[in-house]
Amino acid sequence: MKLVYMWYNLKKLHNFPGKGMVMERPFFLPLAAMIAGLVTAFFTEGYAPYFILLPLIVAAVSTLFLKSRITFLISISILLFNSTNLSLKPFLFPDYTSTDIARHISEDPFIIEGTIDSRPEPTETGWRLSVQVENIFKNSVKEKVRGRLLLSVERGEMNFITGDRIRFSSRLKNPRNFGLPGEFDYEKYLALRNIHTTAFTRNSEYLILIGDSDLYPFQRRVDMMAMSLGRFITNNISPTEAKILRALLLGDMGAVPKDIKDSYTKAGVNHILSISGFHVGIIAVFVFQIVLLTTRGSESLLLSFNLRRTPMFLIIPILIFYLFLSGAASATIRSVIMIVVYIFAMAVEREVDPIDSLLLAAVIILSLSPSSLFDISFQLSFLAIWGILALTPILLTPFNSMKRGKHYKLLLFFFTSVTAIAATLIPVAYYFHRATLTGLLSNFIIVPLLGYGAVIIGFSALPFIYVIPPIAKLLLITAAFIIKISNWIIGHLAILPMLLVFNPNQLELCIFYLFLVLVTFIKNMKIKCGFCLSLALFLAVSISLHDLPDKGKLILTFFSVGQGESILVKFPEGKSMLIDGGGNPGEDGWDVGERLLAPALWKMGMDSITYMVMSHPHPDHIRGLKYVAENFRIGEFWEGRSYTENNEYCELLQILKRKNIPIHDLNGSSSPFYIGSIRIEPLAPFAETSMLATDDYHGLNDESLVFRMKCGSFSVLFTGDIGKKTESVLARKPASLRCTLLKIPHHGSRYSSSEEFLKAASPRYAVVSVGYKNGYNLPSEEVLSRLKAMGIMLYRTDFDGTTQVVFDNMKDNSVSVRKMGHFR
Repeated sequence: MKLVYMWYNLKKLHNFPGKGMVMERPFFLPLAAMIAGLVTAFFTEGYAPYFILLPLIVAAVSTLFLKSRITFLISISILLFNSTNLSLKPFLFPDYTSTDIARHISEDPFIIEGTIDSRPEPTETGWRLSVQVENIFKNSVKEKVRGRLLLSVERGEMNFITGDRIRFSSRLKNPRNFGLPGEFDYEKYLALRNIHTTAFTRNSEYLILIGDSDLYPFQRRVDMMAMSLGRFITNNISPTEAKILRALLLGDMGAVPKDIKDSYTKAGVNHILSISGFHVGIIAVFVFQIVLLTTRGSESLLLSFNLRRTPMFLIIPILIFYLFLSGAASATIRSVIMIVVYIFAMAVEREVDPIDSLLLAAVIILSLSPSSLFDISFQLSFLAIWGILALTPILLTPFNSMKRGKHYKLLLFFFTSVTAIAATLIPVAYYFHRATLTGLLSNFIIVPLLGYGAVIIGFSALPFIYVIPPIAKLLLITAAFIIKISNWIIGHLAILPMLLVFNPNQLELCIFYLFLVLVTFIKNMKIKCGFCLSLALFLAVSISLHDLPDKGKLILTFFSVGQGESILVKFPEGKSMLIDGGGNPGEDGWDVGERLLAPALWKMGMDSITYMVMSHPHPDHIRGLKYVAENFRIGEFWEGRSYTENNEYCELLQILKRKNIPIHDLNGSSSPFYIGSIRIEPLAPFAETSMLATDDYHGLNDESLVFRMKCGSFSVLFTGDIGKKTESVLARKPASLRCTLLKIPHHGSRYSSSEEFLKAASPRYAVVSVGYKNGYNLPSEEVLSRLKAMGIMLYRTDFDGTTQVVFDNMKDNSVSVRKMGHFR
């Protein structure tokens, strides 16, 4: 309360000795302390002792009796640092008991019973459910358990809501990262939601409703209403527009078709599809104007109430209800808090500073949910508003003389878009490894269409659904028409090229955040402009220096993409080669190229591939190549043979031909050639097709493209999925197989890596690409024993994550190995 009181009495602080940024922004220091405590816990896993909290609380309370406000701020900030730091410990390092669900992880499936504790989240093809587990059945014996798990449903309709008790069968697993460079830390993301166990089922039909719980009565009713409203929207307008409108009004972002979502992302306005502060602000203003218009005609109301303030208080319950109706995303919570702060400040006739209300909203959200800091939507939402508030006045300074002119509002709208994009550009590059400036143009068109058009009209339809359905239907059809126009425009804007931004590291991201702090709190406009120019110069220098340490080296990166294989080669002269693209052998409903491989390549600064190589067209090697071929610049494509009867190969071929990418065949009869200083020696497949049987699906393995790459004294042998048949033929010429590094054939299958072949190759190092706890039990114990007996140093992508081998021809022919993944 003292902190809030200080905020309302800032005008009295001008003569206070501790005036300045801390006193003018009393929420800044506590917020900075909270963030510092959370970041320390998240990245260093270092925690303060619990016993320190009591003396810190006593110290903070004692400062209430002192006149020095700065002493209070410092003491409360120290307390907040330690309390938020310790708040993450139970999530990241839980103290399991024997009844915790995480203690029952096994390769055997169990019957599991539990209660859905939040609204099911739609994905591209299925659903995700958060379940509070109650019972499991082992060999028909019921055991009481507790804990929260994430249930992934691959496909099917979802008719469950919060509070439903369900039963299903599944194996229990620990969430685990793949171990890719720049990978989203999925393990910690779930841990911060108190989820340490995952389960999976193919179809929602396998979920059995066994009752309902009274644990979440309010959210259950709200979910039922959201489901009812969503059903009405779906039944009355076309499917594509209905899914987008459900995202705009009810928060069902996962229902938006993938192609539409990709187009909005490429155009730089994907934020408009998810409920954000922008939507809440528009709805708040709309509700205020409606209430004002309906009450202005009443003389008694005019005499009894202040009609500029009273309608504002009517907004609060509407916004809070809408907050729960739309799924209570962090961006929505932030906006509701800021609006509520503004309303109460108006009620006590205090001037509201937007920066202060933004800081207060952050303090409240992090106090209630400290882990929200690591939610990307939370970060981007706050940064966009922060950028608008801090940077827009700087850009508008030369136009202050136009403030009363009719063009000033247009300039304000333009610079608001510019500053929102500028404030999120570096974080977007850090998290997603690419960004676009097309959003400057898109915002001018799409924001008015969807924000001021579809959102307002669609929101107006919601109450009529229960009162006068025909009016609701008419309003929804109008909103759908606006969405259709928006989609048509986005379809044309999305073809504009995206801007590939350099990949900032954590230090550069922190410097950017520091820059935002400085331009926010420094009053001198010249100094602010100086900081803006300094940041631009710093980023330009960083871009030019990012790749310097690895120039002149041969770098091989074996990506950890699950039970598949993908290898990136970066040549000393700067060219690149991608060998295979990974992909799970089964139909699993998600694209390994989009989810894993492309983000890893972008993180490594790749937007083009000089040589794309396919060893053979099995799903675990080819699937990721399709997305990369579609979204990266490709110089040329290599293959060992053409496979006209393979559907996925034909799909890849169509992309290559549409983009006019040259296709080259290589086989054992092809002559060696050079890429810069690197010698390429094709070894297989063999030109004589009769040498091997290739009349079945598994025979494609022995038709894999095999070649050796030599750089000075270093050589690497790429083997695809060849088996003992091909190995035996290749081993007849052992001199052509000698290598420093061997890519283990066929993921370490017992039908490959024969003793004869390994002796012919005689590698020092070997890498096997394999999925963690895969169902094929690869690599086999036979191959592991063989490699160990021969003294070959083995690296595995399932245990070591993405593995990078670096050969420095300029530095004593040294070979070094880096493990680029991170596991908890």
